[in-house]
Amino acid sequence: MSQNLFELKSIYFFGRPYAELLKCFGIEESALLGKSVLECPSGPSSFVVEANARGIDAVGVDPLFYRSPQAIRDLALADFRVMFDRVRAASGKFVKRTYNSVEEAEEVRRRGLLRFLQDYSIGKALGRYREGALPYLEFDDRSFEVVLCGHLLFIYADSLDLDFHRAAIRELCRVANREVRIHPIVDNGSERYPHLDALLEQADELGFDSRIQDVDHEFFAGTNRTLVLERR
Repeated sequence: MSQNLFELKSIYFFGRPYAELLKCFGIEESALLGKSVLECPSGPSSFVVEANARGIDAVGVDPLFYRSPQAIRDLALADFRVMFDRVRAASGKFVKRTYNSVEEAEEVRRRGLLRFLQDYSIGKALGRYREGALPYLEFDDRSFEVVLCGHLLFIYADSLDLDFHRAAIRELCRVANREVRIHPIVDNGSERYPHLDALLEQADELGFDSRIQDVDHEFFAGTNRTLVLERR
């Protein structure tokens, strides 16, 4: 059994900036331009606001998007502090690749968080931030060309069982017209998710080809690969 990098007592309301997420998912901005994209869960990520500013029809879904702007701000800032306290405590596992230091990562991610917070009220009114949660989403089949799911599946394997993962994969594939990308493919101990092969078999039964893609991103050791599911 792998040793966890740090304790994840609950699912944190924590996001990443647009440019970093493109690297996480191993996808070029040009592949998303003019397309409908779902980020699920979104958290306080700047992906949706920055993507829309670039001509990408991006929507973010999160179970906490029913909350008021002030409540979202308070929770996001609190979880940001908690997460980076834990990142610093596990800094021996930090990989100098996407960022040269934990301090640089904290500053860049803080700017992304503030960008999200500035957009939340208007973005929610415009429908680009919607309340919802896996494994059941209130979207029609094939609603989005590309579906991105980051830092939920696999990484929270201690809290989310295999049945949840199966239901979540089924739902992500249902709402995706073209492809689903899931990052990373490791658990909280940076070990490959033990039931990944079973989930790949499930994706095949749902009509999706799968591949593991090396990506130009690594924060902790082992987080440099993403799962790509492509509809046949």
